[in-house]
Amino acid sequence: MSTYLTKAWFYRIASALILVGFAMLCQPFTHDLFVFGFPVLLAGVVLFMILDHVPDARAEEQEEKIG
Repeated sequence: MSTYLTKAWFYRIASALILVGFAMLCQPFTHDLFVFGFPVLLAGVVLFMILDHVPDARAEEQEEKIG
């Protein structure tokens, strides 16, 4: 797996989506950004929740070495 497709990078992407979605909901400039703010925020939250439920690959490797 590439170094760019690690779990840490996906956490960063999810966090960025959450922040951008929240900023889009709070901005006073255009209604179009406001309309797309909630789906962006929701995508970030869903990605974050999925990542929380996926086991860490390093923990599995350590358990195999120990057990």
